[in-house]
Amino acid sequence: MGTGHKRNTNLYGWATVVLGILYQRCCYGICPENELEKREESANVVLTGTVEEIMNMDPVNNTYSCKVRVWRYLKGKAEVNGEALLDGGNKVMIGGFGDPGICDNQVATGDTRIFFVNLAPEYMWPAHRNELMLNSSLMRITLRNLEEVEHCVEEENQGRLRGGKPICDSSYMQCLSLEIG
Repeated sequence: MGTGHKRNTNLYGWATVVLGILYQRCCYGICPENELEKREESANVVLTGTVEEIMNMDPVNNTYSCKVRVWRYLKGKAEVNGEALLDGGNKVMIGGFGDPGICDNQVATGDTRIFFVNLAPEYMWPAHRNELMLNSSLMRITLRNLEEVEHCVEEENQGRLRGGKPICDSSYMQCLSLEIG
């Protein structure tokens, strides 16, 4: 009689362990995040800023946009044109918060973060026209995080200089046409 009870207890124990592991994977999710270098390269704009206002809640997709006060552009300041700038040029609208495809994407008013963003593509217009969209997870602002992101931006810029001129550079195209013609 004792053996059957022991076997049931053992099975319940293993079942609990397996369910615990599955619960962690299911409920906490495994959220694969690209390396910082890839995240920085795929973002046209990298900036630091503070969330001032949460707005444009989409109840269907559970996403929202935020008005963000920009403190510093680490990359792509020229990409953000006058139409995307708000309140005298020191604020931008960033959308894509709550997107399940982005790991760390939740903010509250007053949060200061490093944002990896791109201009909203035309297919998202008019709802997100002149809005920046989250491209990857937010980063908390720490000295180490700032240094790592700055290093990635500098490395990318130096790589462009070392690797030659970009293909779309007009003087390079002129040289190319002279060699071909």
